[in-house]
Amino acid sequence: MHFPMSINQIELLNGLNFKKWKSDIELNLGILDFDHVLREEPPADLPANANKETRDKFQQWHRHNRMAMICMKKSMTDAVKGGIPDSKYARVYFNSIAEKYKVSDKAETGNLMNKLIRMKFNGQGNMREYIMQGIDIAGKLKDLNVTIEDSFLVHLLLNSLSEQYSHLKSLYNTQKEKWSLNELISICVQEEDEVNKRGKAVSINLMSKPKFKKSFGNKRFKGSTSKDPMKTDLNKGKSLKLSGPKKCFFCKKLGHFKKDCEGFKNWLNKKGIIKDNNPKKE
Repeated sequence: MHFPMSINQIELLNGLNFKKWKSDIELNLGILDFDHVLREEPPADLPANANKETRDKFQQWHRHNRMAMICMKKSMTDAVKGGIPDSKYARVYFNSIAEKYKVSDKAETGNLMNKLIRMKFNGQGNMREYIMQGIDIAGKLKDLNVTIEDSFLVHLLLNSLSEQYSHLKSLYNTQKEKWSLNELISICVQEEDEVNKRGKAVSINLMSKPKFKKSFGNKRFKGSTSKDPMKTDLNKGKSLKLSGPKKCFFCKKLGHFKKDCEGFKNWLNKKGIIKDNNPKKE
């Protein structure tokens, strides 16, 4: 028969992980139906005249006991194993391990109380999981004979929520009815969805295209990204030209513009487009 998980996959027992190791061992043996040897006393020796059914049960119990011992010993470091008194019975061996890792009830109670009181929900993670964590701590305290009333736990968990849930706190304080833990979970999960929706709406509204100014020469233009050297003056409707050396587009010479070019003016006179008002006299 195979174990539900490989023994090598069970985290080796050391000085810090007893709770997880114990849980894995119990799960492993429970699925295989071997865990009864951790609770039962070993069967009495077989009488000489025992029938076949009694003998089969006797042999099965001892076979399960051996498998449980193998599972435990293979999942322990040599240092831990050396500090546990050996036994041929899994129940005795398992209890000896638990004694080595036993924590004072008072210390455990104090740790759980501090953990419960200091719980704070900062918006990270899941609301349902957060409340269930508080309920789990209260359950562990109950096992240690410290009962946390549901009404007190509801108050404690509500007060541990962030300011985003202040409306929920006010709603509860103004009502006469008290919420159960299940109602608290349902209401808080619904409020969490609303908070997330409001947060997304605010983020979308804030995401707008920024306006910026870009200077060009002595002029400033808003929201323009064009690299065209010709810019439009939005106020006057005039085109601006880049500053640079004067160049005539008629004679292609530098130092003057086309309108001031003598050659251009003579060409216009010859074509009769513009008459020379001051003709040279011969």
